[in-house]
Amino acid sequence: MDLVILDKRIKCVSTRVRNINLGGCGVFALELSRILSEECGIGCDILYTGFGSGLDLVIDHVYLGVSIGSEYYYVDSKGVELAYGPGSLRMTVEDLRLLVADKSRWNKAFHYYFLDQYYTVISNEDYLVRQMRNYISDVIR
Repeated sequence: MDLVILDKRIKCVSTRVRNINLGGCGVFALELSRILSEECGIGCDILYTGFGSGLDLVIDHVYLGVSIGSEYYYVDSKGVELAYGPGSLRMTVEDLRLLVADKSRWNKAFHYYFLDQYYTVISNEDYLVRQMRNYISDVIR
């Protein structure tokens, strides 16, 4: 996938989903890793910044590390970058799925429900995934 196009598509999603980096970064990373893996054949490292371990783990931010050619890119809801701050730790997709499923650990600024354009009650999480499928996923297009 062209990284310039990916960067533009990510920015479309980010402008549509409120508070994406106040609790939605894990959902974003999980869905984007699925899209890149299944639709583009690109493997990702799931990275995070934080401290603690086990149930006491505190996550500051979740993002992806992607190798394309000889370059290593960092990808999150802000776009594609060649550099990221120090302190990146790795987690498995399974660990991220468990983290995303535990809504009690989310920032409340991201975890809310609203009426969408069809007057259906939808969670911000579901709306984020819908926007990613609309703007990032080539299979849906």
